[in-house]
Amino acid sequence: MAPLESNGEGDVWFKVYEEGWNKNTKKWCTNKVIDNNGKLDITIPKGIPDGDYLVRTELIALHQAKQVGGAQLYPNCVVITVTGGTGTALPESYAIPGIYKSKDKGILYDRGADPSTYVIPGPPLFTGSSSSKSNTTSSTQ
Repeated sequence: MAPLESNGEGDVWFKVYEEGWNKNTKKWCTNKVIDNNGKLDITIPKGIPDGDYLVRTELIALHQAKQVGGAQLYPNCVVITVTGGTGTALPESYAIPGIYKSKDKGILYDRGADPSTYVIPGPPLFTGSSSSKSNTTSSTQ
């Protein structure tokens, strides 16, 4: 996510959700999105202040990721409005492009490996603070 007024430029992006291989369902998150007709519901951490934000989703195709430069990234952005919270958190933020390197785990990956060993690439997940409300949004591809 990034504040809308930033236009997504500079060190403004922070991660609020990630999902790769689900050991319980034995499916990738991509399969979950496909099975749900392109929809994925996420919870915005309650520490995020109210306001307008860019939300950047991304699917990483791993079928050629065994070689450097083989992973295929499919980003998408939507605008959301976060309301109902009391958050004042200022998550550590990062610039996009720049969050991945070609040899990062999760960008360079052998699909023949045990999927439970997959490491989701990118910055750490922001989990929020001690605000009293949780904000929820859903996005459709």
